[in-house]
Amino acid sequence: MKAVPINIKAIIGKLTAIHKGGDVIGVDFGRSSVKIAKLKKSGEKYALALYGTIPVTAAAAGAEPTEEEMDSTVKAVKNFFNSKAVKSGVGAVSVMGNFVIVRYVKFPKMSTDELAKSLRFEAEEFIPFDITDVYLSTEIIRDIEEEGQPKMEAILVAAKKDIVDMRISMMKRIGMDPLVIDVDGFCVTNVYEHCYPDFADSNTMFLNIGASMTTLTIAEHGTVRVVRDIPFSGNGLTNLVMNTFASDFSQAEALKRQYGIVPSAEMETMSDAETAEQVTSALIQGVDEQLHVEMQRSIDYFNTISGSSEEISKIVLTGGGAMLKNLDKYLNRQMDIPVEIFNPLDYIEHPDDPELLKNASAYAVAIGLALRKAGDSSAIRAV
Repeated sequence: MKAVPINIKAIIGKLTAIHKGGDVIGVDFGRSSVKIAKLKKSGEKYALALYGTIPVTAAAAGAEPTEEEMDSTVKAVKNFFNSKAVKSGVGAVSVMGNFVIVRYVKFPKMSTDELAKSLRFEAEEFIPFDITDVYLSTEIIRDIEEEGQPKMEAILVAAKKDIVDMRISMMKRIGMDPLVIDVDGFCVTNVYEHCYPDFADSNTMFLNIGASMTTLTIAEHGTVRVVRDIPFSGNGLTNLVMNTFASDFSQAEALKRQYGIVPSAEMETMSDAETAEQVTSALIQGVDEQLHVEMQRSIDYFNTISGSSEEISKIVLTGGGAMLKNLDKYLNRQMDIPVEIFNPLDYIEHPDDPELLKNASAYAVAIGLALRKAGDSSAIRAV
């Protein structure tokens, strides 16, 4: 994948032991759970050697976790590793949310060394944070000419230092040497490319729908062009159902999972059609107001920066929220673009575990992280 994951050697100094071989454990810290994945490679094939979903105390959406929440998460993950006899290892972790900015930018044409030296100056106009508070990295896409001047198109990634440092600290506390820090959107495209190498033949939108937000990524012929987090989430939909029925969260979550978005034709034959209609109405409100609008805005932005008339050929859903019944069909009708739910285990050998298979899409980020290896660069560099 032509994306930039984060070289943390420059961030945390010299690692005590640079990983030369073996397997990387992907650790996906979500708002309500941590997903773990470790792969074993045999020839050109991978097998899922370790996996798990660990419920944790949820941090508020858009907020940094408190010390208490971090302590609770570290303890839960360490308990999981102890139960699997995993004492230590090398890990990959990702960052997401309001603390990470991914921008498509244009710089004056310069050498790699010159860009490294001037990156903070060149990047400052694109970053809404104090430039001294972020780690930065770039990936040059191509050279162009604009108004007679040579320039470079690039993906610029910036992450708040305190968030990156917190992730590194948590990895070390659970016994992992952090080899790579990635960005959620890059992880998803990484594992999708592993499963479908020909996806670079067209333009694809990815929606990684989590408990507290959705990461939207657009790849143009395999090159990531757009990555943004939008305020659409599984918990947000549950809250809409909760308000509709004046119920508690757990009851609303059960209703959301039971019904999903029920098609009109199916609803006509249901004995509980009134309940189904109320749930469906609440969910459609959330999808239309929070997701559909942002998808269209992102496509418009992509068309502007790419300068291409080639349309998005496919929308790929991942994350726990992707399993909402009939969400894929509803988005297909609304966007008039083919929509698929991505199962990252389709091309990876895995145990015949019904619970794993039911939630396979939620492991996309963790498996994308586990595909990283020694020598991979990361998405943010300390410069």
